Amino acid sequence: MPYRHRKSILSNSLAYVLVTLTTSSSAYAADLFRWQDDQGNTHYTDQVPPEYIEQGYRVISEQGLTIRTIKPTSEVESGAVPSTPKISKQQAYQDQRLLMTYSNEDEIIATRDRKLADMQAMLDLTQETVSLLETQFRQLAKEAGDFEKQGKSIPDSLLSQISAAKNKIAKHQTRLEQGSNNISEIKQGFYEILQRYRLLKSTMDDIEQKP
Repeated sequence: MPYRHRKSILSNSLAYVLVTLTTSSSAYAADLFRWQDDQGNTHYTDQVPPEYIEQGYRVISEQGLTIRTIKPTSEVESGAVPSTPKISKQQAYQDQRLLMTYSNEDEIIATRDRKLADMQAMLDLTQETVSLLETQFRQLAKEAGDFEKQGKSIPDSLLSQISAAKNKIAKHQTRLEQGSNNISEIKQGFYEILQRYRLLKSTMDDIEQKP
């Protein structure tokens, strides 16, 4: 199936899904949108301003033909099933991007795994740096101890190096903690993305199966 044709089918299905969920969505990845402002002026743009979506619009093809007509929210709501859930416009836009970004669940999982791998690689590198700094710190501490054993004052330069090593270790340990938190956030974030994607795809399939 040609890519453009598959994209058109997905766009139409996506429009159905978001109208069902929000009763005020837009067809995605269309060539052009025809809509009217509050003064009745007609506009042709590549995106419908959020404040005018509820008033309805038309999706226009490259040939100037009307591909689809999106009814005003009031008309959609009047014929909507009472149990249809409603979400915010912002969530509707996020759903649009989600469905257009990923073709299937495997792509979501693969993206998650890449991000986790990148984060883990950074943590491993940071841990190696901490180990090197700790070795350096122990060596500096030993040198300071040798001065004390000899009853000599520890040179200011050595004290400065010890202090700098301690600060670097603390800084990198903080990065390790932040990295661990980021990994948890990535896992939770993609878990929510995957659940949302499954819900949207399920809704889309139900709509496509209706006569």
